[in-house]
Amino acid sequence: MNRPVSGSRQTTWNSGRPLALAALAIGLATPVIARSDAPTATEPAKQPADPLAVYLAEALASNSALQAQAFAVEAAAQGLSAARARRAPQLALNARYTVADGGRVTHIPTGDLVNPVYRTLNQLTAGTPNATHFPEIGNTDINFLRPHEQDTRLTLSAPLYAPQLAAQVQIRAAEFEGSLATREAFARTLVRDLKQAYYQLAQLQAGIGVLEASRATLAENRRVADSLIAAGKATRDRALRAEAELLAVEQRLLAARNDERAARRYLNLLRNRDEAEAVLVTDAALSVSSVAGEVATRPELRRLDHQIDAADHARKLAGSGFLPTLSLVADSGIQGTGYAVNRDSDVSTASLVLNWTLFDFGARRAAESQARAQTSQLQATRDDVRRQLVLARLSADDSASTAEQALRTAEARIAAAEEGFRIAERKRDAGQLSQIEFLDAERAQTESRLGLAIARSSLQSARAEQEYSRAAYPLPATLASGATP
Repeated sequence: MNRPVSGSRQTTWNSGRPLALAALAIGLATPVIARSDAPTATEPAKQPADPLAVYLAEALASNSALQAQAFAVEAAAQGLSAARARRAPQLALNARYTVADGGRVTHIPTGDLVNPVYRTLNQLTAGTPNATHFPEIGNTDINFLRPHEQDTRLTLSAPLYAPQLAAQVQIRAAEFEGSLATREAFARTLVRDLKQAYYQLAQLQAGIGVLEASRATLAENRRVADSLIAAGKATRDRALRAEAELLAVEQRLLAARNDERAARRYLNLLRNRDEAEAVLVTDAALSVSSVAGEVATRPELRRLDHQIDAADHARKLAGSGFLPTLSLVADSGIQGTGYAVNRDSDVSTASLVLNWTLFDFGARRAAESQARAQTSQLQATRDDVRRQLVLARLSADDSASTAEQALRTAEARIAAAEEGFRIAERKRDAGQLSQIEFLDAERAQTESRLGLAIARSSLQSARAEQEYSRAAYPLPATLASGATP
């Protein structure tokens, strides 16, 4: 759900954005009527005062895409825990039992070396009271591998000096903070999209009410035309024109109801609910326009800040490769041809292990330079994103101001159109107004009501965009970034 930083409308989720164009073409209205074509919907006994707040809470708690971001945060947190754990001592049990056959043999010419000496001594002492009788011995063959051997020991290893481990912890901490900022950015985009979808649904439902009222008026006008024709006071073309106007409104009403169903399905998608579930829209949905809050730091910038931190720590990690590492390794266990616990089989060792890479043909230097370049790249990207976000905020403020002015114009227009229709209705009943003039007055009233609904919806959507550009919506603490890892 990545949103372009230029402030353009979100498109990743909103596959139904053409609904906005359809709503403008149909034009929708002032009174907001709670409707739903859901086949199995049942209204609760007591409706919430602000359904939008309920829907926002539901979306933030159960939206599938937002939950995926939560799992990404959990993965980053576990990566940070693993990096921290590598700085602590580790204890491992290592056991090996070996059965060997063949292998290298060491030949020791024991007999060839000793037997000539033994024979000479035996000859010299022969016939004397102290005659010797040294036996002949054979040569000795020693197998390098013993037929049976076991080695079982506990190994304790502890890093004493390892600057690379500290840098890795800092990198994982920055990645964790960045994942929090990414989740917050996703949540704010979800809030904006759900608000705009809700206002669009309110506009469509209001428009259905206006078009139904227009259909009733035009149906009455057709009845009056039929009465005038029956009384011989009008020709058949009057009834035909009234019928044509009525059919045109019914066609618009069918299209509006189709758009209303699509808008409701999209809103339920954001809430992670069944597409046929009823959605409550109150009468105040388009009449209340809250002002956006104070400007806060956008999570997109915080995410880039943490990415810069991670890249900078990656540079330090590459630089730490020039330093040595020192660790302690201690073993204690038993060795032998079988498993026995005694003084002969016990073995214990303790070692200080120093590792220092003295020459690597410039590999460490290149890695450090690469990390430095990535840090500079991210800093330049952040500056560009910051400017784009400022422009997006200013554009959202201008759009909200324009929408406010358009709403005032629409309110003045509907007042004039409704008064004009009341006059036209009285003239028609008195027989002082032509059919065309009455239909023009009715159409002007309908379009002004639809225009007022569009203006109110546009203002609310502009307010949602303005709130998004300022990062002003108060998210739950569990979704706000900035938590200490």
